[in-house]
Amino acid sequence: MKLFKISRAFFGYALAGVLMLFIFLYLRFPGDAVKNYLKASVASRYPELLFVLDSIGPTIPPGMAMENLTIGFRGRPEAVLHINRLAFAPGWLSVIQGKAAVAATATLYGGEIKGSGELAKAFSSRGPFLSTVRFEGLRLEKCLLLQDILASQLSGTLKGSFTATGDAGPLKNVAGKIEATLTNGNYQLLDNLAGFDKIAFSRIDLKMELKGGALKITSLTVNGDKLRITLKGNILLAADLQESRLDLTGSVELQGAGGRRMPMTIGGVWGNPTVKLM
Repeated sequence: MKLFKISRAFFGYALAGVLMLFIFLYLRFPGDAVKNYLKASVASRYPELLFVLDSIGPTIPPGMAMENLTIGFRGRPEAVLHINRLAFAPGWLSVIQGKAAVAATATLYGGEIKGSGELAKAFSSRGPFLSTVRFEGLRLEKCLLLQDILASQLSGTLKGSFTATGDAGPLKNVAGKIEATLTNGNYQLLDNLAGFDKIAFSRIDLKMELKGGALKITSLTVNGDKLRITLKGNILLAADLQESRLDLTGSVELQGAGGRRMPMTIGGVWGNPTVKLM
């Protein structure tokens, strides 16, 4: 019994010591030095990138968090991605199993993104990986980078999920699935479509698959007061997204014209699509 009491006291003091050390390191964390190092490292390796960060520090449970992170391109300072808070921590269960894993949460544009990633080999950026992401409540009109990528104005509230598996490396080695819903928004058309220069919608439902370097749209439905659009087909991804080739077919149904339905095709490239109504 005495031995038990001694052991219990020993472990109690040891635990208290570890906690005190952790608190000390937490309070003494060199946040400014780490922040400056990250900014200098990004500037030297990727001089074309804009990287702004207010602060970085440890979190409880053990992890790190960045506050007010802005990423963009110096040549287009108006097209940026801004994250209010990005917190990340190791996936401890996977780490114990000898894998490299991280879990992250980002708050941005009125919503939240939660994701996790796992590499089968702990000390290699190559090899099998698994990634899952869930997002909800994102106000797309607030994301300047997205507006720049689309070359048009898009608004609405986005939620959905994304999963990807494969081998780290070329995009053709990655397979994934995307499911998303966008509600109560508008999309500014690049060209007039059936007499409309803008689509106002109550809901957009999207299902896509990524395989072999191509996006397969299995289902895209746009519901609005004045029209309904359905699409499916493939997008052959290019290194420059604007050069990705489109091969989509579907239909446009005018809600206020006796249910008139017109077949539609979309071809060309992402940056300059060609839309045909038949």
